[in-house]
Amino acid sequence: MGKERYEGFELGPIRPPSEAYSLLLRINRGCGWNKCRFCGFYRDVPFSPRTAEDIKKDIDCVKYWIDVFQGREKGKPQMSAADQEACYMAYHWLQSGMQSVFFQDANSILMAPDGMIEVLEYLNQTFPQIRRITTYARSDTIHRLSLERLKRYRELGLNRFHIGMETGNDYILKLMRKGVTKQVQIEAGQKAMAAGIEINEFYMPGMGGREYARASALDTADALNQINPNFIRIRSMALAESLEMYEDYETGLLTRPNDIETIHEIRLFIESLEGITSVVDSDHILNILLELRGRLPEDKPKMLALIDRFLDLPESTQNIFRLGRRLGVMGELSDLNRPSMVDKVKETMERAEIDRNNIDEVCDKLMIRAIPI
Repeated sequence: MGKERYEGFELGPIRPPSEAYSLLLRINRGCGWNKCRFCGFYRDVPFSPRTAEDIKKDIDCVKYWIDVFQGREKGKPQMSAADQEACYMAYHWLQSGMQSVFFQDANSILMAPDGMIEVLEYLNQTFPQIRRITTYARSDTIHRLSLERLKRYRELGLNRFHIGMETGNDYILKLMRKGVTKQVQIEAGQKAMAAGIEINEFYMPGMGGREYARASALDTADALNQINPNFIRIRSMALAESLEMYEDYETGLLTRPNDIETIHEIRLFIESLEGITSVVDSDHILNILLELRGRLPEDKPKMLALIDRFLDLPESTQNIFRLGRRLGVMGELSDLNRPSMVDKVKETMERAEIDRNNIDEVCDKLMIRAIPI
């Protein structure tokens, strides 16, 4: 097979919310695992690693446009169709301060070690001001890499992993074809931390349905208590019909939880986090309580109090807030104190005939529209 021709700067489909201001560099296309039944992001993207040479050309494209914007590149710039993404990315990154870089797509540490080192060295040489380089990383891959290799990556600036734990419950992990066990996730997290790499562990409440909500909350908290990650990020489950896991709800193996039940699961999860100093954050569009955040252990009472404030609301008020969040009208519980927002949601409920009998179905559909799965 002949060598592929470089066709310009590439962007992958997604990045974590916390990487909104990062330079995005595509290390591979798609996901090397691509079997998780709860994920549909890469189903139509055949996995293929990109070469260090091509990634370095992407870095050069960004550097060219940075120089244009900063007046170091003279003459009228020539922009091909392939340059448009690099131009936009360079401008966006320049405005944000050029401090962080995120490697796409999924699990970029699958790249051959020599290639990864070459890319990291070139990136730091080109942009020496970078303070953080991050990537999605699967626990099974981290588990296979040596501690020395991870430390070398850390020395070259790859200093944060975003890890999709989703749950620490082995039954759900197997059911969802995650391809990893609770113990492997614990050992991988501990290894990354030992290498000096910051880790964000993602927890997905709702994944186990009503049947395994309690087990998932407790097992996930237990796993994270053994890791003590830098960040724990909550990612509520969105159940689209296109996902393979949907059949489990069709057959009755699992029962779909609503927002209230998911919040109860999150409460049990946070209550069960003990002996760690992680930052908990709810920074995702699918979460109901976006303001749920704090550092453990000192902010744990505050986070539980916020959840209880929501759970103690009358059902009608809960439903107003749920719909307001899903419509993007409301962002925090304090928005319930703003009559204009409340009236807007009430008018929508009346016009669309949304009440306690169909609010779950409406919110489920709005969740699916909020994220491209």
